[in-house]
Amino acid sequence: MKFKHIGLLFVCLMAVVCAGCIATADETRKIEKIQADTRQEKELTINEIKRRPDHYRGQEITVNAFYGDPRRECTGIPFTRSDWMIYDETSAIYVSGEKPPAGIEQYSRRNWGTPLKVQGIVRQTDKGVPYIFVNDAKILK
Repeated sequence: MKFKHIGLLFVCLMAVVCAGCIATADETRKIEKIQADTRQEKELTINEIKRRPDHYRGQEITVNAFYGDPRRECTGIPFTRSDWMIYDETSAIYVSGEKPPAGIEQYSRRNWGTPLKVQGIVRQTDKGVPYIFVNDAKILK
């Protein structure tokens, strides 16, 4: 009788251990999937911001773009006189807040096309035109 209870206890203990291993394996797979999705996450484009300004308004974003060329089509007008423009292969947008990063002369044609990494918050003008309030902008090498 004593061995019967020990055997039953052993079986229950093994079931608990196996259930824990299965749960751990499931959690590991979920973490790996999230990491893979993050690596494969598509880069945010300016067109996406302009297409869904209400979705991005108030959010901190990062965009890889180029220092602007005023001949490119850009919706709206600059929010302030010191605003500048960035563009990517999809569209262009004005940025406000900080000046362009060191190494770029604002309003100078020779700096057009300089690759940048811009971090900021998406805001909208009174007319609903999105722009980026820059927190940080760096020249990409």
